[in-house]
Amino acid sequence: MTSYGTGYSDVYLIKTDSFGDTRWTRTYGGPSWDGGYSVVLTSDGGYIIAGETWSFGAGVIDIYLIKTDSLGDTIWTKTYGGTGWDCGRSVTQTSDGGYIIAGYTESYGVGGDFYLIKTDENGDTIWTRTYGGTGWDCGRSVAQTSDGGYIIAGYTRSYGAGADDVYLIKTDSLGDTLWTRTYGGTDYEYGYLLAQTSDGGYIVVGNTYSYGAGMTDVYLIKTDSLGNVAGIEEKPHPSPETANTRLTCQPNPFTTVTSIKLLGQRKNSKTILDIYDASGRLVKSVKLTTNTHQFGADLVPGIYFIKADGRYVGKVVKLR
Repeated sequence: MTSYGTGYSDVYLIKTDSFGDTRWTRTYGGPSWDGGYSVVLTSDGGYIIAGETWSFGAGVIDIYLIKTDSLGDTIWTKTYGGTGWDCGRSVTQTSDGGYIIAGYTESYGVGGDFYLIKTDENGDTIWTRTYGGTGWDCGRSVAQTSDGGYIIAGYTRSYGAGADDVYLIKTDSLGDTLWTRTYGGTDYEYGYLLAQTSDGGYIVVGNTYSYGAGMTDVYLIKTDSLGNVAGIEEKPHPSPETANTRLTCQPNPFTTVTSIKLLGQRKNSKTILDIYDASGRLVKSVKLTTNTHQFGADLVPGIYFIKADGRYVGKVVKLR
């Protein structure tokens, strides 16, 4: 949110009535970039918010946890992470009154890993866990399960059949892995939200580039208690020309310019590279006749998302 608050971007919390009419709004953050990604009602009638902050903490970007009262006024805030990029994507209150946060970390693990943080009721860390391989693995949703453990959904580039696959991890109450599953085809699949179902299984929603009728479709996965899927075989749809396109940016984050390299681009193809800011506004479009491009000199500091011929292929961060 860039319209209100004290910084370049602040966390924005809006409370409405049952008709969607605003009762109150609050902003949280410092002088730089701060964003909220998840909020839940807590047992005391207040709220817990998870996201990321450039204004506070130890690293480039840290996980940002905000506890408020019932009117959205801050009770306390916490940051978590190391010297790299750490972001919180999901938070929920646990049965002991504490909190569980899922996201991703570049500070710990083996290279862009799922990041799980268990805290007490004051946000103080009890334990942390990382999950993943040598590729980019991102946790997007977490829930406490009926056995006292946790289930985490997101996506992985380390494992599975495709460029990115939905990644489901089941842990015990201490965050130790009980099993993992991947879902998807040869293209890109992402898991964004999950819940445990009444039969003890799990439901995951995300999107898919491998299956369905269009370039990207909503992807709904129902599993049993062990993450297994049974039923109709998924039919892949024809992949567009950029189906295997991947993007690398060096350096990332950057301060002046960065070099974008597209991997998997067909020879002599003319890819349209679209660059969006964090609000979804198209900043610029570039027609590429080669697989490399330098950009960034004319951009303000912030997070930018990149699409190649309409397909999301990555993001890049410009620092102050």
